[in-house]
Amino acid sequence: MRQFGISILLSLCILPLNAQDDAIQNKPAGENDLFAEGFSDMPEMPSSIRVTHDGTLEFDSQKGNFLFQGRVVLRGDNGIVLKSGRVLVNAQAETAKLTGRVSFRQKATKDDTGRTIPGIQLFADRVHLNAKTKTVVLDGNVSIYQGPSLHRGNHAEYHYGTGHLDTRGLASGLGPILLESDRFRMIDRHGKKAFIGDNAGITTHDVAAPNYWLRSDRTTIYPNDRVIFKNLRVYAGKTPVFWLPYLAQPLNTDLGYHFLPGAKSNWGAYLLNRYGIMLGGELDEETGEREDAWLLSQWHLDLRSRRGVGVGLDLLDTRLQHNENLTGLKLYYLHDADPSLERSAVPRGNVNANRWKLELKHRLDVAKRGDNHTYLDFDITALSDRYFLEDFEPGMFKINPNPDNEVGIFHRHPRYLAGLYTRLRLNDFYQTDTRLPELFFDQIKAPICNTPILHEGQTTFGVYDDRLADYYANELRREASTLPPGDRLTEINGLLAERGYTRFHTWHELTLPLNPGGKVAITPRAGIGYTQYSSVDGGGKSFNRTHLSAGIDASMKFSRVYPEFVHPSWGVDGLLHIFQPYANFSQLSTNQLDSSFVGIETLTPSTRPRPLEVGRFTATDDLRDWSILRLGARNRLLTKRDGDSHEWLVMDTYMDVFMNDPEFGRNTSNLYNDIIWQPLPWMRVDFETQFPIAAGGSGFTEIASHITFMPNDALEFSIGSRQLDNHPVLQDSNRINLRAYARISESWGIGLYQQWELDDNTPEVQQYNIYHDFDSWTASLGLMIRDNRDDSNEYGLMLNFTLKEFPAVRLPLSVDNE
Repeated sequence: MRQFGISILLSLCILPLNAQDDAIQNKPAGENDLFAEGFSDMPEMPSSIRVTHDGTLEFDSQKGNFLFQGRVVLRGDNGIVLKSGRVLVNAQAETAKLTGRVSFRQKATKDDTGRTIPGIQLFADRVHLNAKTKTVVLDGNVSIYQGPSLHRGNHAEYHYGTGHLDTRGLASGLGPILLESDRFRMIDRHGKKAFIGDNAGITTHDVAAPNYWLRSDRTTIYPNDRVIFKNLRVYAGKTPVFWLPYLAQPLNTDLGYHFLPGAKSNWGAYLLNRYGIMLGGELDEETGEREDAWLLSQWHLDLRSRRGVGVGLDLLDTRLQHNENLTGLKLYYLHDADPSLERSAVPRGNVNANRWKLELKHRLDVAKRGDNHTYLDFDITALSDRYFLEDFEPGMFKINPNPDNEVGIFHRHPRYLAGLYTRLRLNDFYQTDTRLPELFFDQIKAPICNTPILHEGQTTFGVYDDRLADYYANELRREASTLPPGDRLTEINGLLAERGYTRFHTWHELTLPLNPGGKVAITPRAGIGYTQYSSVDGGGKSFNRTHLSAGIDASMKFSRVYPEFVHPSWGVDGLLHIFQPYANFSQLSTNQLDSSFVGIETLTPSTRPRPLEVGRFTATDDLRDWSILRLGARNRLLTKRDGDSHEWLVMDTYMDVFMNDPEFGRNTSNLYNDIIWQPLPWMRVDFETQFPIAAGGSGFTEIASHITFMPNDALEFSIGSRQLDNHPVLQDSNRINLRAYARISESWGIGLYQQWELDDNTPEVQQYNIYHDFDSWTASLGLMIRDNRDDSNEYGLMLNFTLKEFPAVRLPLSVDNE
């Protein structure tokens, strides 16, 4: 048995007696407290190791060993703190061996170069510390926590001087990702942490025997960014099922590999494949990462059994500020195996088999200083034919079936927006109005020379043209060649007539907000404008128009507080009722347009009321005399929620009284009611109605509503409806749509979407989805049925897989691929 030169245990028993005699309070002992008279042969502790404890101490003067037992705390360089029940320190070698539930902690610090070393915590049964090399070796039940990462195993090494972590045979977790490797280490690249595992495997199935593994010769993980595999093998349990030489799978839905299998009537069976990678920057050989990559590229390879193979490439400059309208460059091509396949009953005739799209939605910054910004915008969509979007991008076809093509340079200032742009006719199979070019200058409402009078204005100058689609113009010419003189021939000749002109238009308006007595808000308005038309197509003469406008806006506010109204079940914590009656009057006087003039910027049919301010009226060629009074009242109920006010209910009721109606010669409009009720976070009701209340009114009825409701965690549904009856232009409709999701167990869920047109009892769209949770995976199967009101329905089937807790391979579920 090893003998120590002197035992301190007896002295520790005597010291409390002396302390009582001297009335000195006990405190935990530090190693320097023991170097008193009689301990001159005790070796000196190194400055790199400092120990405090409340138990016993033994030392060997010949070997330079200290043995601390009890609650021992060891502090070293670089801000490290270790705790254990037993510590053996060798003063000469500057080492320490710690046993018995050892913990190691290092707060974030800086190394000799000034680089920040992130904080870390380590736990093990045994730890060997070397203060000279600034390393710790951990053995037995090792656990390491650093940021979002967790490592477990039986052995690890950590260099606390540099912050370098090197592991062998550890299983690790980075957020939802679990990882095991022969060797695992952390590196720092330009302030970005990376974890590199050699002969590593990762999974998100956190059980003793995961049902899948992704294994590779080298795995590099950038937390919250991406995972890079070299020589990747995919295992189902212990069985290899897939191999790739290289895969960079980002934790970003825009990057990495995504696939979407399914079937549709006009596509057949399909598999849509997309792989996204970042381009640009310089390649790091150790991590395989491109530093400062800025160009997002998405490569498409789409397989459709009835249409063939489609390929595409999307490029997006990620340095631009996020803007959903700036999608970069998109290229797509498909040699269509059967271009006659259709989604609707509209006959399409001959369509070229070469189907393609070129889209460029991009912004180039020209100059930027403070709030002044000059930029060049491209909004280009060139298509092979008028059916491309309907066939291959039905989602876009529903929103924008006739995309514009514009290029322009713009300058934005806090007080105005100016620009010069052109609208091109790249797709001759669409009806298109062009600007070749248009110059505009829009001024926001702002005070004049620090007076209370506000000015806003707009000025445009351009060359405008409107062209029918070539195929439609040819059809009209063929029809006209077979017709005798009559109304139909006159109508066709009018449609085929050239429509174009050069136009200068300017409008300026002054307003003066007044608030007499603080109870009534009154804002008189006066405006003047001028429009000059020249080079009118079809032999028309040049002419001009002068616009004069006057108006006034008036409103009052009344409020009352109801603190006793408290109903937690309906989200009410006191109520504030605000009642605001208002009146808006607008009068416009302008020159009458010649009946032979055909405008380009004209009104489109709508069920909603037109704006009363000329500056908000975009149909410049349809400006006509009007005199309109809008009367209304707005009710708002506000309650307290989360330390702020919340609009519990809003109702706006109004109608127009026409002294001079520019559209239909009405005396009054419908009575409008716009209601928004959002009592609870999981419930919202939108309700809009309009109906005639007097003879000589609009004469039609519209009711639109939408309800979203989630009564419990397992059920969510929304239902919407729109009924339109007896509109003078738009077709009558009575449409209902329903969307619902129900979780029927911990593993199963069902969803549906239905859209019905009750006017002709047609189920236009039916979608049914079933979801199943396979522990680490989720799968969904969707069926779509669309009634296109022809001889055959359209069907779609889609199978979707989602790797849980791994957002890189999470796929969007949309049965119709829209």
